[in-house]
This record gives sequence, structure tokens and C-alpha cells, in this order.
Amino acid sequence: MTRKRLAPVGLSMLALSLRGVPAVAMAFQVQGDELVMSGPVNGSECADLGSVLEKAGIKTVVLGYSSGGDADTGYCVGALIRRKGLSTVIRGTCVSSCSRMWLGGVSRTLDGPYSRVGLHGNYDRNGMLLPGAPDRLRSWIPSYAPVDRQLMEQWINLGRNTQMMFFYNDKAELCYRDSCTPIPGRNALNAGLATK
Repeated sequence: MTRKRLAPVGLSMLALSLRGVPAVAMAFQVQGDELVMSGPVNGSECADLGSVLEKAGIKTVVLGYSSGGDADTGYCVGALIRRKGLSTVIRGTCVSSCSRMWLGGVSRTLDGPYSRVGLHGNYDRNGMLLPGAPDRLRSWIPSYAPVDRQLMEQWINLGRNTQMMFFYNDKAELCYRDSCTPIPGRNALNAGLATK
């Protein structure tokens, strides 16, 4: 066989061999009394965080760039962070299930003008809002942060996972893919998300 014919066969074999490989988990890095977590949320992070907290004197969980992932893990990590009385900081972009982790902090901040938290509902594999998601979020979020209920109702009911409500230190916006509309006068602090 020629190289041109072998390449597609090799790619097909690689794709088949990776089918059973689990998604990459968030990276964890201890820096003094901070734990930096970044990357996709695959489902193992709550157990991993529990193990790290048993061994290290962590006071703050720093969430770096994360596009989210497994919804149940986001809730679990957020609840664990709150039980341990830890603070949370976002350095970069933390969206979807990562936002639940951040909301677990007793003190919640965004580090710098470009850091942002992105909130929306919980979705199925096709990117459509799960029927029970708004009720679950409606009961969970206010027990962690005194959020603006009107804004919360908007983001928990976004119909597709391509929609997101972003909050920064100085602004907020509603985005669909790469097109964003400002939410006048709102930011992470006055929406009840950040604590300072």
C-alpha cells in the first residue's frame, strides 16, 4: 500500500482505539495555599479535589480556563468547596459546570478585567436544555449566592448550550456563539455572583 492509502487507515484505527479513552480531567496544581484547577470537567474532579484537600492546606481554589463539562461534577465540586469553607477565584474563563465550582466559594472573585464566568443551563448530548435543569439550578444556585433572580431565570432557561450569559467585574453580556449583546448596568458583583 502507498502512504496515501495508509494514512486514512491509520487515522481510522487511531479513532477507533480512542473511543474507550476517557476525557482528560482538569489539571490540578498546588501553589502554596492555592489549588489551581483548569481544563475540561470530565467527572473525576470531585474525588480528585477531596484527595488534594486531605493532604494540602488549601484556602483558595483558583479556576483557570475551563469550558465546563460534566454537570453533576460541577455541583459536587461546588458543594465540597463550600463545606470546606474555601474561597474561589477565576483567572481566565470559567463556564458551564465550572461556574458551579466557582459559586461554591464562600468568597468569590474574578481576577482582572478579562476574567469571566459563563452561566447557562444543563444540556443533553445534542446541546438542548434538559427538562429538569431549570428546577435543579433554581434550587441550587440561590443557596450558594444571592443572585439576581431575574437574570438567573434568563440564564438557566437558555435553550441551547451555544448560548451563555457572561459576567465580568465591570460588565455582563448575553452571547450566542461569537455574537454578544451587553446587559446594561450589570456585572458579577451587582448580579450577586461575586462577593467582592
